[in-house]
Amino acid sequence: MSLKNRNIANAKRQVSKVNLSGNAIGKKVSLSNVDAGDITKITNLMVDVIRRQRRLWRKEINDWQAARYAYYQSEIPRFFPMQEVYDDIMLDGHLTAVTEDRTLRTINEDYIFSIDGIKDDKLTALIEDQEWFDYTLEEAHKTTYKGEGLLWIKDFEKGNIKEVEMIDRGLLVPGQKILLYDINGNKGLDVSEVDDILLYAKFYSNIGILEKAAVYTILKRHSWGSWDEFEELFGVPIRIAKVASQSETVKNEVAGWLEEMGSAPYGVFPLGTEIDIKENSKSDSFNVFYMKIQALDKELSKLILHQTMTTENGASKAQGNVHENTLEEVIKSDKKKMLSFLNKRLVPAMRKLGYSIPDNAKITIEKTKDPEKQIKIDSQLMTNGYILKQQYVEEVYGVEIETMPSSQTPPPTKPDNAKKH
Repeated sequence: MSLKNRNIANAKRQVSKVNLSGNAIGKKVSLSNVDAGDITKITNLMVDVIRRQRRLWRKEINDWQAARYAYYQSEIPRFFPMQEVYDDIMLDGHLTAVTEDRTLRTINEDYIFSIDGIKDDKLTALIEDQEWFDYTLEEAHKTTYKGEGLLWIKDFEKGNIKEVEMIDRGLLVPGQKILLYDINGNKGLDVSEVDDILLYAKFYSNIGILEKAAVYTILKRHSWGSWDEFEELFGVPIRIAKVASQSETVKNEVAGWLEEMGSAPYGVFPLGTEIDIKENSKSDSFNVFYMKIQALDKELSKLILHQTMTTENGASKAQGNVHENTLEEVIKSDKKKMLSFLNKRLVPAMRKLGYSIPDNAKITIEKTKDPEKQIKIDSQLMTNGYILKQQYVEEVYGVEIETMPSSQTPPPTKPDNAKKH
């Protein structure tokens, strides 16, 4: 081998290549040591990486306004800034509680396959106690808050879905079913015709209900911060030490003792030192912040749950019933949307992925009976001469019956005590 060929071979062996694949769909970036001088390629890689880093600083009203501007712009709307705002405001405890309350009331049902209104146990086993199905229910309902989304059936084999994942909404062009290669790019994939491995979900508006909740949450955070400053200024009485000595050494030493006291109720000071404690006389000033936080929590409850008494103390049982009925109507609507999504999106996709599901089969919610309410109905039926089956009694009331009476007769009536002796 000539010297020239040996040098070329050595140069090839010295090239170390690293493949990097980011979140951008279909976009792979590779760098090697021979690209060290390619400023454009390196810059594009770094910008792409930086853009995908989640920014954790606290979002303010101006961030919310900028995110809305990016979302509603006419050319290519951007969803990524608004999703960052949503991730930030969901750190609020009350907002987390009310959103999870609404979601859990919707998904904590027994979703089953039924044919002509009758439960099919074999088909139900395809979704019962399946992690991917529970994830699909939860993420589909969260589109109520975070806006439209695409659920990606990430891993599957014929007749068996293994994993489902929600695609980052920052890559979704709002209202167009286009996935961007890059969150700030202009090119993307049209996924409107993909109906087997991509499930489109939208339970509210395209942007989600958190667009309205963001302002309340940000203002509430301001009140918490102001309350904290108020506590520092006026929550702890101010202690003032008066010393007769003009020596800076003595003053600094007494100041150090005051600092070391902390919350201790005592201190040892030199003779002639006078300690004066200034307490805050306005004990109800904190109500300015407390009442504002309470008001904002109520607004969040009204926005998400359409009422407040399931999260706050109710004034009366009658009012509580009204509020509970209002929430039930909201949940009823969510359940209808969920069943529509499951039967129009998920079930057709399952068929295309190899599941043997008849055309007349659909997902429904199994009707469960409340024993306390049902016992009143059953008692009335038995009084009128109807006979209940052993299997029905065991399923409804959760008891095991060894034998049933040969006949069920209404209980004997009380003797007439109206006769006078």
